[in-house]
Amino acid sequence: MNLRLLALAATAATALVAGSANAAVVFTFMPGGASPAGGFTVVDTFDNAAGLTGSNFQIKVPPADGAGAPPANSIPSGTPYLSVLGGGSATYPFAGDVSGFEFDWGSVDSYNTLTINSTGSDPVVIPGLSFPNAANGNQVDAGTNGLFRVVGTDGEHFNSITFSSSQNSFEVDNLAVAGVPEPASWALMILGIGGAGAALRGQRRRQLVPALA
Repeated sequence: MNLRLLALAATAATALVAGSANAAVVFTFMPGGASPAGGFTVVDTFDNAAGLTGSNFQIKVPPADGAGAPPANSIPSGTPYLSVLGGGSATYPFAGDVSGFEFDWGSVDSYNTLTINSTGSDPVVIPGLSFPNAANGNQVDAGTNGLFRVVGTDGEHFNSITFSSSQNSFEVDNLAVAGVPEPASWALMILGIGGAGAALRGQRRRQLVPALA
């Protein structure tokens, strides 16, 4: 990333954090950045529509056409992505205790809308309105193709998000989350730790038996 891009990213992040300083949710847009960043785990690469509800959206593959363009910042490039068409919406429910999420947002447009369903307020993110962005739909420029991140503060957690658009299109890829593991994950971790402990105790007993004999 060159110095111009770094400066642009820093400016965008600073403006967004300052604008959200009194809220329980902080938005950050990193021009040219790609998901996942450190501390986040990808939960959906949008290779199919599994888990999504809504209408008038597509799972698309490059090249670009009138129904969407792949986020220029996504890694790897050339893979399927979510495209929400005009008048459509797609809702993704989060599993577990999610305190932050991020995704690759392509060709950001002023008619794209992200609605966040959370444990506190439910922010609505509109490019050029609720956060500063060029939002001119450019399909290759870093300023409109980057990593968009939402982080909860003061205990805020997220239940689901809805991508909607009044025109073609809202393009998204590589949705990633950060947060506390689900109860099922905790159970598996505990079982794993318990199993490892039992194995170690068994090994110690086998080592002691010959010595006592």
